[in-house]
Amino acid sequence: MPFKKILRITSRRAGIVELAVELRDKKGREACGLCWAEGAVAAEFALSLDKKRIKKILLSEEATPKCRKLAEALAHEECEVFLLTKECFDKASVLKNPEGLGLMVAPRPAAVAGAALPKGEPIACLWQLQDPGNLGTIIRSAAAFGCRFMILVEPSVSPLNPQAVRASAGAALDMDFLFLSEEEALALLLREKDRICALSGDGNALNIDFCYNKSDELIVSGNEPHGLPKKVREALPLYSLPLKGRVESLNVTAASAIAYYLFWSLPPKRT
Repeated sequence: MPFKKILRITSRRAGIVELAVELRDKKGREACGLCWAEGAVAAEFALSLDKKRIKKILLSEEATPKCRKLAEALAHEECEVFLLTKECFDKASVLKNPEGLGLMVAPRPAAVAGAALPKGEPIACLWQLQDPGNLGTIIRSAAAFGCRFMILVEPSVSPLNPQAVRASAGAALDMDFLFLSEEEALALLLREKDRICALSGDGNALNIDFCYNKSDELIVSGNEPHGLPKKVREALPLYSLPLKGRVESLNVTAASAIAYYLFWSLPPKRT
């Protein structure tokens, strides 16, 4: 293999394997300043990052040819590369069927509370999401429609949870996150009320004409089972997606993706 230096790991108790396991938990990620991104899709996204953020590469002896090529492309002089037996990589992996490539990446620093929100850019706000797959999927949708800044109202699942990173197709590695309490978030949103669309089943029905030329809209999505809390619904402008079928509502990932498309990707309206 064309790596200048590669360390072979044959013990499931090796330090690098234990570190990968620790990165599944928020405390472990915060302690070492790294997060875990696994699989070819996340690695392909990582090619767009500053290579210096890739601190360690874990490659299985049974990695797919695609994963081997990606590992070679991501490696650099300051990055440690480890070649693991299948058994060792399986312990490090968070997947049932590992592809054989895992990255330890330095995350972007969180945005500072109190700083001004980006102007002229789309912003997503997610209210106390608890499922890492849902959060990652929404991050992927937001990034696809040009969003680079996301407000997460706590308590929230971490966007650097390995399952969230995977569901985001790696986009969570390059998103700016602002973590706020309920009180902080509501105060901030009230200051930005003129650009807010809060999604709620009891809101005014959205239509295409209303969504044109609002590419900087701040879209607020609620918690999976409960939606937005009452005090938020009473304070912010509410909008809903009109449904024609007999289903009661869309889940938060689908509703958010549709709203992001409507506000952030429609071309300027023709006269």
